[in-house]
Amino acid sequence: MIDTQILINMEAGRRPPASDGVVASVSAFEFLRAYSKDPQRARYYVPLRPGLRSLLGGPDQAASPTHPTRRNRTDRLLINLGGDHQPIVEYGSVAVTLAINSGRPEVFDEAVDGLGKSEERQLRQRFRFLLDRGFRGFALEPEAAGFGLEVLNILLKNHAPKADFLNTVRDCMILGIAVKHAAPLQTEDKLLARLAAEHFAAPVHLEGDDLILDFDAAPAERKHLREESKGYIHRGWRIAEDRKRTP
Repeated sequence: MIDTQILINMEAGRRPPASDGVVASVSAFEFLRAYSKDPQRARYYVPLRPGLRSLLGGPDQAASPTHPTRRNRTDRLLINLGGDHQPIVEYGSVAVTLAINSGRPEVFDEAVDGLGKSEERQLRQRFRFLLDRGFRGFALEPEAAGFGLEVLNILLKNHAPKADFLNTVRDCMILGIAVKHAAPLQTEDKLLARLAAEHFAAPVHLEGDDLILDFDAAPAERKHLREESKGYIHRGWRIAEDRKRTP
């Protein structure tokens, strides 16, 4: 699994591009610039299936990528951080994963329709980069989010988050997806890599300037470590899923 910054550098030609890799839905959305500054809204919404324009009714509505109808036609995952931070809603994780894995660029094209011709073109090129290089996606599911919150809880005990707290949360969610799917993760984030490697007892090695966390190793002691790792629950943090937003 390739972390976001590495993916961005590959597409920009600053690193050799990988083929047949794996990308977390969170990394895909960072790469595809879907996140807004509002933790409960996205810049656009990937539908669980195409065909939105016929339901919106008018051209003015169809031109808005943030129209409520678009938001209501995708999946969502709520990450509630209690009173510590604003709740975070992750929209379209399953939808964008399905679009990547089924090779459906028309689904993504529909989602970004209305952002403006220049940005639409750039984002569609990025989505096709994922398809052309044979990337597969993994969605952010509740179990993966739970793993991510474990890492976030450990991080916040002894370290400061990034200036943009949402970026720290998303970094942890990417780690959580890698853990759930036992996927080796290639990352440039040495602090989070070290914390996750210790917490999940994952071997780690250096490859150039990158760290590779081998979550596929699955040592026997990992279960014991995880049985005592639910500290984030005592903070009042919760995860809620809504996968019923189908057309």
